[in-house]
Amino acid sequence: TLMSKVLKFLREVVAEFKNITWPKRDALINLTIVVISFSVIVSLILGGFDYLFTNSFALLGQLKTQPAQNQVAPNDLNSLLSPSATPSANSIIPSIIISPQVSVNISPLPTK
Repeated sequence: TLMSKVLKFLREVVAEFKNITWPKRDALINLTIVVISFSVIVSLILGGFDYLFTNSFALLGQLKTQPAQNQVAPNDLNSLLSPSATPSANSIIPSIIISPQVSVNISPLPTK
């Protein structure tokens, strides 16, 4: 019957538990310290990567949404980059902002 199978299973479980070699108290404490230490180290590493990636993407987002200092209309840009154009005092030179400290100015190519 079902009840006799369940009782037989429980008796076998008890017999197997008697065969288990349990660790001593000192070994258990040492292994617990190792597991907790490893968990803290891994969490610090993952937290550091999370912090770096979060700040990197935030910085990229700020650079992308930062308005350009010299905005140029598409027609003005084409005239500035054409070989026949000569720079004048009134011409707008487009610039690319790489970071807050570094900017690159794009000037028209000199004509021969």
